[in-house]
Amino acid sequence: MLLVYCVAAAVLVGYLTGGRLSNYLNAPLKLVLLPCLAFAIEATFGHIGKWTSLPPEKWLPVTVCAEYLLLAVFIWCNRSSRGVKLLGAATVVNFAAISANGFRMPVSPLIYNYPAMSDFVDRIRSGDLPEYVLVGWDGPLWFLGDTIPLFDGLASIGDLLMAAALVVIFIHLMKAQPAEA
Repeated sequence: MLLVYCVAAAVLVGYLTGGRLSNYLNAPLKLVLLPCLAFAIEATFGHIGKWTSLPPEKWLPVTVCAEYLLLAVFIWCNRSSRGVKLLGAATVVNFAAISANGFRMPVSPLIYNYPAMSDFVDRIRSGDLPEYVLVGWDGPLWFLGDTIPLFDGLASIGDLLMAAALVVIFIHLMKAQPAEA
């Protein structure tokens, strides 16, 4: 949800500073369907186990690697665009935390300080959210996982970097001028 809010804020700021969404056509990003497909893969995580009857240990590494490979190709192909390098850093940070924890996003013990998050903890424990793992303070790269209280949930450093990158990217694209002939 953080990313949706940041894109909405970026579009608003873009308009307030004289940008237009139609300016995107002046400097379009390449392969924009790749991150869409990556997020679609992530959105299916809760269903893959039900569809295949396989435990997450069998399908999660493959799907997470596919998701991040799509993002990496998108980032590489757009590396000269403003904000994309920050998006790349965010992607590396999140992938490092996830891959160090069995291809699951680590959730720090900080979550136990928030009673409103008890349902989230229960869903992780029950296996409804196989893409997350509860870790202790000694968990690998726990500090790169979901540790930052934000709105009604937790975010990671990578999530915040990704949100900042999307703001930069959207504002830049809304202010893009036509290329000179």
